[in-house]
Amino acid sequence: MFAKSDNKIFALLLLFMIASWPSAACSLALHDWKLVFYLKIPVSAPFFPLAELNTVSERMQNSPVSSIVWAASTSWYGRLALSFLPLTGDPAALLPMINVPAGGSMLGLARGHLTPGSAGILLGSDQCSIKIAFFSDRNSAYNCHQLVLLQNSRIRAVQPDPACPWVHESIGQSWLSLIFYQMPIPGRTLSLSMYPVRRSRLSIYEDHQLVENLLSHKLLLRRPDLVVDPYAFDFPELPE
Repeated sequence: MFAKSDNKIFALLLLFMIASWPSAACSLALHDWKLVFYLKIPVSAPFFPLAELNTVSERMQNSPVSSIVWAASTSWYGRLALSFLPLTGDPAALLPMINVPAGGSMLGLARGHLTPGSAGILLGSDQCSIKIAFFSDRNSAYNCHQLVLLQNSRIRAVQPDPACPWVHESIGQSWLSLIFYQMPIPGRTLSLSMYPVRRSRLSIYEDHQLVENLLSHKLLLRRPDLVVDPYAFDFPELPE
């Protein structure tokens, strides 16, 4: 069983994914985002564990990793989230992964589920929350909008390798961003992006034709050439 807030978040995620399926990254327009709606909801487990996967990817840069033991909620949506990770293309998502119930100390779980010297990693998250934010763009007379789902969690990882033991704890942040013009439907969706994927921001698809059409009709403000990095800030910092 899981909390009612988890049900609401999952429904929003489904709506988010359906609406953004054909979307594109908007890198040509200059937006001035105004926060219209904001909500923070605690959840029992990560809905999109991108930051958790990123932790494993960073470890793989310095040491071999053979498998992942995921110590988190065993609810159906938690398992569903894990099943989508290979779609990111991250090599860490292709490692053998098993799900075990969270609880007790991480070191105790590591000793119980990992064999020393196997290069396996025990990975877990807690203190999770979802921030839902809706922005409108002043530069488009408030016709362009952005929906952001940002997830924070405490990430803990253990690799009980006698030759090179490793313990890690950090505050992880993952987000999905959907930008659309007037309505989040096919033909009006400008961008879909997520972070982190392979330790960086991922733009799912780019539809320059749609953006250029809106720019040519002066419905969006064109980004000046002097702006070097159009992806420096996808959205303003959200409240705590």
